[in-house]
Amino acid sequence: MIIDTHVHIADTKFDADRKDVIQRAFNSKINKLIEISCEMCYWEKSLELIQQENIFASFGIHPIDVLKAVKNDYEKLEFLIQNKKCVAVGEIGLDYHYDNSKENVDAQKKSLEFQLNLAQKYNKPIIVHCRDAYDDIIDFLKKRSFVPQGVIHCFSGSLEHAKIFVDMGFYLGIDGPVTYKKSDILKEVVKNIAIDRLLVETDCPYLTPQKYRGTRNEPAYVVEVVKEIANIKKLDLQEVEKVTTQNALVLFKGIK
Repeated sequence: MIIDTHVHIADTKFDADRKDVIQRAFNSKINKLIEISCEMCYWEKSLELIQQENIFASFGIHPIDVLKAVKNDYEKLEFLIQNKKCVAVGEIGLDYHYDNSKENVDAQKKSLEFQLNLAQKYNKPIIVHCRDAYDDIIDFLKKRSFVPQGVIHCFSGSLEHAKIFVDMGFYLGIDGPVTYKKSDILKEVVKNIAIDRLLVETDCPYLTPQKYRGTRNEPAYVVEVVKEIANIKKLDLQEVEKVTTQNALVLFKGIK
């Protein structure tokens, strides 16, 4: 069985067939989903979703939304994190892709610090979003006296970055881009990082694997990520399923 550790099923792109998407996942080899609720507008929908068996959640404020977040949002976030089916805090992190102004960078770091403290307070792992900010977030995390366990979501850094994160105790989230023909750097990371430090994700509805590229991504397609990891590492498919699932259960202790 497989755990898709990063889905966004609350997204409006699933409004027309959300139930069918979930059922297709459970009819495949996927037996658990983690809904990543990192946009305030989706928090309520995510609370509805996790009422279903085998769907869990992570709540957070995404770095690109920090300038929109107000004090009440952070207060509500702390309340949501205490939900019995919330297994992590995130996705949180740094994203300089669209706006690397000092105002935005400072706001992102302040928000990240607050949410890291929440994760520590409630003993939750973190789901880290990092885009165009790998060196900065490594420096940021290394300066903290305590960093919760977690996963670097949709890892897209270098092998050097990957080794640093693994040495810090992080897992690496591997998504659809690993199946793309031009993803040589990511394939090299997967080849050289131990299987017991990898998690599989879809990030649906985004980052559709090559086989279905051009269509909306969904949890059932995470099987393609597992297949590619097995191919790169020359491992048996069932072994990759088993180990990545165990990795998820070790990190996300709230999953039962």
